[in-house]
Amino acid sequence: MTEDAGQSPSPSIGLWVGFGCLGVLVLSCCLLTFWVQSYGMQFILDRGEGTKMWTSRLVLVGALEGTRKTCTDGVISEDALPWFHPNMPSETRNLACSLDAEMLQALTAPERSTTVPIGNTDRATLASELGMDPTLCFVHGTEDLSAIGCFDTDGSSGAIPYQIIDLSLTRP
Repeated sequence: MTEDAGQSPSPSIGLWVGFGCLGVLVLSCCLLTFWVQSYGMQFILDRGEGTKMWTSRLVLVGALEGTRKTCTDGVISEDALPWFHPNMPSETRNLACSLDAEMLQALTAPERSTTVPIGNTDRATLASELGMDPTLCFVHGTEDLSAIGCFDTDGSSGAIPYQIIDLSLTRP
């Protein structure tokens, strides 16, 4: 009998199994991300108005939170520019720097904020003037801020086809 007969497999087999599992996990995440970017937003846009309003609020809050974190001396970073319509004045975009966590929390809470289709407001012409589809634009507001976000079906604005076309603070 040889010495190798009763020994367990070498530790490197466990390492290779671990790498294989990690590879499958990474590949799965990449495929899921590709699907969401390619088909997920179209799936949402094909749903009812309530789903679009909820998704708009979710994307808007994420965009504003991410933008707020890029601010330097009251100016947003160039990395955050895709979230905003290119024709939006820079001083309006830079208002995102003055938002605080409490304001964004209020925007996420349906009981503390409002979301209405832009067509139900006097701002519908703004979307048309900027080349956005007014049926895919929503006005979000709290007692402290108002923001208008639109889904961009052209998808030219990045991975998530969404752009903020107006932002204003209602408190001094």
